[in-house]
Amino acid sequence: MPISKPHSTLGATNTGSCSNLALYLEKENHDLDKLFSVQNSSEAKRNTEARKQFFFSHNEQNISTNEVINSIDTNIKKLGKNDAKYFAPTISFSQEELKHILSLISKNKEIKDIWQLSITQYKEYNRIIIEYARKVMTNYAVNFNRQEKGLVSGDDLVYFGKVEHFRKFKGTDEEVTNGNYKTGEFKPGINTHMHIIVSRKCKNQRLKLTPTTKERKTDRSIGGNKYRVGFDRMQWINTNEATFDTFFNYKRKELEKFQNQYILKNGSPKEIKKLKEHIKLNETLITKENIHEQKNTYHTSKGRRR
Repeated sequence: MPISKPHSTLGATNTGSCSNLALYLEKENHDLDKLFSVQNSSEAKRNTEARKQFFFSHNEQNISTNEVINSIDTNIKKLGKNDAKYFAPTISFSQEELKHILSLISKNKEIKDIWQLSITQYKEYNRIIIEYARKVMTNYAVNFNRQEKGLVSGDDLVYFGKVEHFRKFKGTDEEVTNGNYKTGEFKPGINTHMHIIVSRKCKNQRLKLTPTTKERKTDRSIGGNKYRVGFDRMQWINTNEATFDTFFNYKRKELEKFQNQYILKNGSPKEIKKLKEHIKLNETLITKENIHEQKNTYHTSKGRRR
């Protein structure tokens, strides 16, 4: 399942400027610059330069880091010195999901490394990943339940995202501790994910939006005016999963569903047993349906040859 986490920050405070975070998210481009500097052929240099990623918003792409910093840092009307100014959600994918997306780009050719994509394929891959991210941010806006205040889509937010395709090993990773890799080395395979910087205030600066609140959906009233607060993180993940399946036409297995994974990890023994029985039954039915379809396809094609 695509995991969407509404982090407050990525290891830094979010009560001041977002400059440190925005500059940190240039790390992948810096790595590509280093690779570019040691390459000899013009083709290799062009291919490396084409792999760079820039920030995107709900409607624009190729946004500079300076514009990101300025937009987030100035969208702080009525926020105090110690108030959170922005949040840093991340969007990650399972290997099965990434394989599916890549199969759409490569016409079912297996892709084991991002460098196997041509520049044209790479651009298309990023385009649809970004389009999905924009849908996720619309889900983010809707999940605050403030539609009556004008918060109806990602276009009502001030946010910027960046796609990243590489991850590095950390000292705590099992692959490092067992000696197979070193800290700082790139992880093999497909590792596409996204980072978002989103202002706490909406675009018109009327609303304070806090995705890390413990409240899920609470109605309050002050001075006769009713309003709603809260952010249901579980609901956001489930909605993003459904959006992924629809947008990418992905046939998700029962075991891949976030809700089922959550029960298997946190449910009672009775709930886990019931779910496992349901998944086993579902898989049996799917297998029978597939066998039935294959038989019908065989007999139909056989009859046509006659």
